[in-house]
Amino acid sequence: MTDRRLIESAFPLKQTSLDAVHEKNVRHGHISTLHIWPARRPLAACRAALLATLLPDPETPAERQAMCELIGGTVQKTIKKGKDGNDSVVEETVGGVLHWGRERENAAVLDDLRGRIRAAFGGEAPKVLDPFAGGGAIPLEAMRLGCEVTAADINPVAWFILKCTLEYPQKLAGQTRPLPDFILNDREFMAGFFKAQGLGKKELERALEDLGHRQSQQTLAYLDLGKATLEADLAWHVRAWGQWVLAQARRELGRFYPTYADFEPLKPGHIHYEKRPMQLAPLTEDGLPDMAALNAEFAPTYLKDEKYPRWVAKPTVAYLWARTVTCKNSACRATVPLLKTRWLAKKDNKRVLLTMEPSVDRQCVQFGIDRMFRSVAKHPQKRRRTIKRLARGR
Repeated sequence: MTDRRLIESAFPLKQTSLDAVHEKNVRHGHISTLHIWPARRPLAACRAALLATLLPDPETPAERQAMCELIGGTVQKTIKKGKDGNDSVVEETVGGVLHWGRERENAAVLDDLRGRIRAAFGGEAPKVLDPFAGGGAIPLEAMRLGCEVTAADINPVAWFILKCTLEYPQKLAGQTRPLPDFILNDREFMAGFFKAQGLGKKELERALEDLGHRQSQQTLAYLDLGKATLEADLAWHVRAWGQWVLAQARRELGRFYPTYADFEPLKPGHIHYEKRPMQLAPLTEDGLPDMAALNAEFAPTYLKDEKYPRWVAKPTVAYLWARTVTCKNSACRATVPLLKTRWLAKKDNKRVLLTMEPSVDRQCVQFGIDRMFRSVAKHPQKRRRTIKRLARGR
């Protein structure tokens, strides 16, 4: 055994690349969901680099190959049928500890690698220093491998991310604290919290009814949950305060993100009604669409029947932001947006164009949607002529 490290002689590059690409599609539980960082490294790549750096070089090619497969597994090719009917070869890793979630499935392998690392450093945990830790991917993986980690960054945002991802979870692990009072008013949040405690459907509904808006914790004593029921660990407190930040942001920024409402029934029925144009929904003090104000013209008995039409808020798919200029024509002086493209969708079976027409008072631009491409999608020559004509603004 020499002082050379595995990374100086071999590295599971193929397996690391495949698992790093797969990790980009992971959302639930990943460190990237806590805070966005522009230069975040894949955890699979960080774990592979650390293992190959900390583990000694086995010296023989056969042992190096076995070590790389122990870390990254083996590459397996499978044939999958695509939506267009064509077959494609997909490469995936089997085994190893780099694939997202596989460190739990192969916990014994990861424990073995931790033991080998400590043995290589005289039975003690090695010290890892990352002076430019950024989003914390490298120090996080070093901690998972049992190392003593010191992470630093000159960027205050990165420093705060490191505190929240590396330090606080360790300090507060296994501890519970009472949930803040404001989150007790959130029925959806509390329903998820009670469900996580193992309550059945009837017990959950009864607990929510007894909790009310601001009742004391003793209201749940009959469920033998006691005061600890409304005490939660760090994960639930992060969710609760995340809700608070979202509510504050919505209250301050809601007016910049308008919501429109359609006139339609909640459930399809046989009631004939006259379609009305979309209407801008007013906002409440919390920044939410005030549908009660829009539907004030209807009686409660009318709104109780979901087959009768009423104003229904529609979720916004996306907001298009653009700089604006004022028309130089002295007779116009309208505010005109500067858009790079007016295409909203540009697929063979779905082409949608954003139209712009001057308003009645010619002081601004009114937007519309043109979906006429669908009817000509099966005729290439006619489709190309239509696209050119509409792109020129008719």
